Amino acid sequence: MIGILVSVLLFAGLVGYLVRLRLAAAELRRQRLAADDILAKVSDTAVGDAPDFLAEISRRKRAQQVRAEMPDALDMVANSLSAGLTLPQALLRNIDHFSPLVQAEFARVIYDTRLGYSIADAFENFSGRLQLKDAKLVAIASRIGVEHGGNLAESYRLLSALLRDNLSFEAELHAMTTEGRMQAIVMSCLPFALMLILLVVSPDLMLPMVTTITGWMVLAGLCLMLLTAYMWISKIVKIEV
Repeated sequence: MIGILVSVLLFAGLVGYLVRLRLAAAELRRQRLAADDILAKVSDTAVGDAPDFLAEISRRKRAQQVRAEMPDALDMVANSLSAGLTLPQALLRNIDHFSPLVQAEFARVIYDTRLGYSIADAFENFSGRLQLKDAKLVAIASRIGVEHGGNLAESYRLLSALLRDNLSFEAELHAMTTEGRMQAIVMSCLPFALMLILLVVSPDLMLPMVTTITGWMVLAGLCLMLLTAYMWISKIVKIEV
């Protein structure tokens, strides 16, 4: 009788142990799935935002290229306006002679007029696509010239000269601030380069920096100060025109 009772207790204990193992395995699986779900969400967010970020960079780069090509296009349109053509006619006459990116943008302007927009509203759409101050000036000059009269050809010539002067000044300013930007990069990378050299030359001296909590705290403070210095120097050398 006692043997049977002991056997039942051992069997019950074994079953309980197996159930606990099963529950523990299920909990570990649930935690792993939760972790995988978090990683998936983080990855999905990063991958989902990356195309928008890259598209914005591409858009800004394209807008700057259009800006660089715009003065020559404005001069061509101004010459046609001086010959007595209307603004849509001047655009159509010179569309094949524009640089590729400006040609694409002014083709959109012409296309908008065929959709029913006024030429002034088409230039407002042009300004909204590029999101540039220079494009906004062109849109304002076009609206004033079309709706209120005035010498639009002369306005375009003045805008063309202004854009060229701005581009020339910005190029000169960029060259003058190159040294400051290089200093920011070099001064930010130099401490880490010295750390790597010391880690190779004298590892006993540098190992506590990467193997102890105090060393990690020092590294965190170093990174914070370097980031602050880099942002400070970048703000100084970045001059808005």
